[in-house]
Order: sequence, then C-alpha cells, then structure tokens
Amino acid sequence: MVASNAETKRSTPTSRDCPAHLGFQIHHMCVIMVLCALWLALTSFIFAPRDQWYLGFVCMVPWMIVIGGTAVARRVYVASWLMGFAFHLINIHWMESSTGAGYLALSAYLACYYPLAAFAIRHAVRRRRLPLAIAFPIVWVGTEFIRTLGFIAFPWFFLAHSQYETLSMIQISDLVGAYGVSFVLAAINGAVADAIFARFGKGGTGARRSQLRRARTGAVFAATLIAATLGYGHYRLREDTLSQGPRIAVLQNDYPNYTDLEMIRKQPGPMKKREAYFALMREAKPQEPDLYLFPETAWGGMYLNDEMLDAPDDAFVNSYFLGWRDWSRRCSHEIQNWCATNNASIVVGSASMIPTPLSLRATEIMYNSAFHFSPAGGKPERHDKIHPVLFGEMVPFRHGRLRFLYLWFNSLSPFGQGGFEYSLTAGEDVRVFTMHAREGGDPYHFGVPICYEDVMPYVCRRFVWDAETGRKRVDFLLNISNDGWFLHSSELPQHFAICTFRAIENRVGIARTVNTGVSGFIDPNGRAYDKIGVGETGSRVAHVMTDSRESLYSRTGDVFAFACAVFWGLLCLDYIAARTRANDIEESEAIEK
Repeated sequence: MVASNAETKRSTPTSRDCPAHLGFQIHHMCVIMVLCALWLALTSFIFAPRDQWYLGFVCMVPWMIVIGGTAVARRVYVASWLMGFAFHLINIHWMESSTGAGYLALSAYLACYYPLAAFAIRHAVRRRRLPLAIAFPIVWVGTEFIRTLGFIAFPWFFLAHSQYETLSMIQISDLVGAYGVSFVLAAINGAVADAIFARFGKGGTGARRSQLRRARTGAVFAATLIAATLGYGHYRLREDTLSQGPRIAVLQNDYPNYTDLEMIRKQPGPMKKREAYFALMREAKPQEPDLYLFPETAWGGMYLNDEMLDAPDDAFVNSYFLGWRDWSRRCSHEIQNWCATNNASIVVGSASMIPTPLSLRATEIMYNSAFHFSPAGGKPERHDKIHPVLFGEMVPFRHGRLRFLYLWFNSLSPFGQGGFEYSLTAGEDVRVFTMHAREGGDPYHFGVPICYEDVMPYVCRRFVWDAETGRKRVDFLLNISNDGWFLHSSELPQHFAICTFRAIENRVGIARTVNTGVSGFIDPNGRAYDKIGVGETGSRVAHVMTDSRESLYSRTGDVFAFACAVFWGLLCLDYIAARTRANDIEESEAIEK
C-alpha cells in the first residue's frame, strides 16, 4: 500500500514539476553548462577594455533560456552560481595582486546574486507567465541596486557599463541613473529569449498562441524602450547647455602599489615621488591652469590636517606618526607656496591623522582625505572619504561585541600583519570646495569624491544635489584615485568607464587623476577627452565643462532602482506563497487517496 501511494504521487503532475509553458524543457546538465559557458564568453567581452558593446544586447540570452527552459529548478540555481563565480574569477582577477583571499571571497559572494535573480525570474515566467522582456529587466536592475548597498557594496559590471562610449544610449542616466540603461539592455535580451522560445517551442494550438503572444508583447515593450532611449539621447546631445569651466591640470605618474616587501623596496620613496609630481606641475605651468589635481596618496608619509601638524609631541602615543610630522609640514608648506606663487589652487589626496591619546578605543583616528589649497592662503579645505573600501581601507566590527571578528579579519589582511590596525574612519558627510579662476568672475563650487566614491551613484549625487535648497550645488566634480594596487590591469579602464555615468546622471563635468591611470576629463554628456592611458606618465591641461541643466536623477535618486528591488522581493514572497499552496494541495490529495 505504501509503495502504491508513492508510485501514484510520482506519476501525478504538480505545480512544481509541470511542463514548461514556454514550449520546451531542458533535461541534460551538459546543455545547461554549454549555455552558461556561452553566456560567460559573451558577457566577458562587453566591458572595458574589450569594449564589445553590441554584445550587451544579446549576452544574457543563453542564461534566460536556462532559467525559463530547464526542467529541474535546482540545476538552474547551481549552474547560475557556478556561472557567476567563474565570471568574477575571470573579470576581477585584478584583485588577486592585492588580496588573493579577498578576490576569492568577493567572487563567491557576488556569484550568489545570480541564483537569487534566477529564482525570481523563473517564478515570474513559468508560474506567472510574464514575458522575459518584462520580468528580467526588473529583477536584474533590482540586483544591481542591492549590490550598491552596505559596506560590501560593489557596483561593478552593471549591464549599462558596457555602453559608456555609446553616448546616445546612455543619456537616460540623467532620469533614473545607469540603472535605466541596464533596464533597456535587459529588456532587449529578454525579448530575444522570448522570441527563441516562441520559435522553437512546441505544444498545442493554445500553447503556441500563448508563446507567440508573449513574444509579441516582449518585442513591442523592448522596441518601445530602445526607440525612446535613442530618441531621448539624440535630443539631449543636441542641447547647447555646456560651458567652459576653469582650466585643470591632471597629473599622472606610474607608481604601482604592492603588498610584497621586496617589491615595495624597489619603488621610489616619498621624496622622489614628490619631486616627480612637482616636475609634472612645472611641465603644465606654461598653460596656466587654475587648479593642479594630484591623485589619491600621491606619495607616502604625508598628513596634511591641522590636528596632526599642530599637535604637541606628547599627543603622539605612536612614535611612527611623530616621525612623519616634519615631513608633512614641509610638504604642506611647499604646496601652499606653489599656490601663492603661481596663483592657482591645488587639490591633493593625503591621509589625515588625529591623535587621541586619552581614548580607550584607539590612540589615533585616521581618515582618507582630499585637501584643497587656495592661492589666497589660509588653512586648506578638507573632505574625508565617506565610503572606505572594505578590507582595503576598513575592516568591519572594529568596535563593539564583535571585535573578535575584526581581529581575525585584520590578521588575514596583508596590511594588518603583526596586529597593525590600519582601518580608516569614514567621513560624516561630503564637503563642497570653492575656487576662483584666473580670469575672475563668479566662484566655482566643486566636490572631490575619493577613489571608489565615484562608482557609488548615491555618493556623487550627495556631492551634487542640495536637498535643502532643491538645487545643484557644484559646478563640477574632481575624482582622485589610487588604482596602483591593481597594477596595469583591466580594473583601470573599467573604473574610468563607470565614472562616465556619474557625469551624465548629475549633468556635471568631471576631471579625474589616477595613479597609474586612467586620468582625464569627462563632459556632462559622458564624452571623454584629454585622457592619459594606463601606465603613462604626464599631464593634461583642459577646461572642465559645466552644465546649466539639472537632472531628474539628482532630484529623485534611486527611486526607480529601489522600486525594481521591491518588485524582486515581492516576486520572492509570491513564490513562497505559491509553493505553500501547492504543498497544501498535494498533502490534501495524498490524504484523500
């Protein structure tokens, strides 16, 4: 009797193993892995420096077929995680040079978003019968948004980033951010997958009609989106709203960073690096720049904040910092003297150290800062980085009950050897600086996102938009970064590509200086100019562009992306409810039999 009931249960179709209404089922794991390998190959070519942007319109199609057509759900999720893990192992290999453990851990973590996305998409298209052209872009943008949140935020490899040079395609970023471009690309991928299911699907007349109807709906939806996107892009690019701002000199040397002591010893010391940057300033001087822009951490051992420079000797519990004070004073004096002599501003990246000898938590507080020196003299303006890089600049759980985790994580870092606590403190808010050009006129206002702050959409928006006045409060942004930790890898052009979207989202010009590259300028329409490439040494002097337009994205922020993330969550809840109902039905049928 027991065997008979089990046999009956296996032979009865249920909601969890019913045939796919999309038209065909994939039963073999080898087919699934071939499709995932095709996705991996296509997607790995769309981002900088390979820049095969046109593949962005179809690269996700193989994965869509796996999600919608695979008979066994767990195979979809396993394959999706493996696919995501392999993608990041290949495409963020540049992390291995600075932290091998972090490289593997981050790849494994980011891979988790793929089965989570597949879970919601599969439910939407198989159970709720939504076209992939509608379900996929909503869920995918939701995952991109979630990846920007928290201290593990890593907003890299958005679908939108493949289009950074296709200017007419990315102008919609000023409406809903880079997420809008990702949404359009995902919709087109979904529409192609819908068409494939309709073309090769099998079934009765009713099933074929359903397949064709979904394909037509998806095609119309995607075609409408791409037409509106390109039309809006051409309209925006024809507007005459740009003006020349001050002349900026971007300065780039080629000093890779290493964690290996032998390689560190082969690098020039702080004094030689300072001399090299002052030589670049002398090279740029004949073009009379209004501002010289140094990268983040141009040279070591420099602390330019007053709390460090003016502190008494007995405030330094750690003699290491006391040893660098005279050097820091000398650097500060020379920078200020150049500003006064040449009637120009200087923005330079430097550490800030505040002695706290009476604190029970730490003997000093450290920040990653940007300093603006003015030709008028006085104390430099300072912005402290508000989003330190996880493990590179900050180890979590430093204070509180979970400090034991902090000590363990710190010991695993190449910077925390011997128990050294290198963690920086996050700044509390953005700081807007003010400068004047040589020609006179109204002052210019600008912000300085440091390093990865320019890949965080909400950080740059905080610089640009004043919520109290409801107006744009900066004329342009200056980004200073130190990508030397990643040697001369693909990370450098990828970072520049992502920064492009911050210019369009907020309609501001950007000048950026990066140790080892890529330095240069980006206008408010996303057009790059006067670039200094990877591994090059030199200076470029050009006008940073300003824009009279204010963007919808600056006003509203990530409302669109947040709504997509909410829809993703609702799909997950709907799936749980549907599975619960299905289980109840199966139990009732089993009891009756």
